[in-house]
Amino acid sequence: MTIDRNQRKANYILTTQDTSPEAKEFMASNPDYAFEYALKVLKGRFKQGEQTIVSDPKCSFQYAYYVIKGRFPAGEKEISTNGRYALEYAYDVIKGRFPAGEKEISANAQYAYEYARNIIKRRFQEGEGAIATDAECSFLYALDVLDGRFQEGEKVIAASEHFAHQYTRRWNI
Repeated sequence: MTIDRNQRKANYILTTQDTSPEAKEFMASNPDYAFEYALKVLKGRFKQGEQTIVSDPKCSFQYAYYVIKGRFPAGEKEISTNGRYALEYAYDVIKGRFPAGEKEISANAQYAYEYARNIIKRRFQEGEGAIATDAECSFLYALDVLDGRFQEGEKVIAASEHFAHQYTRRWNI
């Protein structure tokens, strides 16, 4: 693995804890650098770097969770474009629903199931289409969220010997 010139410079700034205006300007030019700088050097918000951080869903989530330790409204639009980080933001930062991220969360069976089970703690109709494509998620959704049959997912459950057996035994069908 080769490290490019910019990465070497960023590593140097992080290692030396450089807080000069030049270092800040350079670190503010890349969302990963800006997040790492806020976390490791400033140990707090990096206002100059926030306009770059908001361009990346992962960095926006990490900045909210590790640096701000709370919501990061400026980064929520970008976080909402990525199901994984929208789910993590809802769970770890908001500790509740994140309506802006539900479209992306609902597109992935695992994320939709986890959102229903761990965040909203009830049926998540928007995510049921994706959940119904995965036998394990369908079975767990029926078991942990609905506490009853999940008819939309029964076809995919039936195709899985392991989950079909458990499902039919659990609901006596």
